[in-house]
Amino acid sequence: MLLFIDEPRNLKIVRQPPEGGLREPLGKVKKQQLAIPEEMATVLKDEEVVEIEAAFDLLAEGEAARIKAAVASFPATIREVLAYYKEGANPMEQRWILGALLEGLRVVRRHDRETAA
Repeated sequence: MLLFIDEPRNLKIVRQPPEGGLREPLGKVKKQQLAIPEEMATVLKDEEVVEIEAAFDLLAEGEAARIKAAVASFPATIREVLAYYKEGANPMEQRWILGALLEGLRVVRRHDRETAA
């Protein structure tokens, strides 16, 4: 059985013997790549490769769901942040909010120009 330890940038993969015993670290996979490194592939059983690929699918699906949830709550978040901006943000927080809004607007406008052609 494989265990997957979620780290900020990596997925650590460990083989756990079913009868207990010592865990065997197999290595780390960068979340940005989600590909089994060659040195790890040489020590994996076929069923472990399938298990790792299922974990990769789960990570990708989770990230897609997280993004969709953020998009769905974005209008409410903007309203809350703008209310805070007007009602109590200190000058540094106001600059922080303004910077994020201006950068977001710049990205949206540039994308619209590029896709309108």
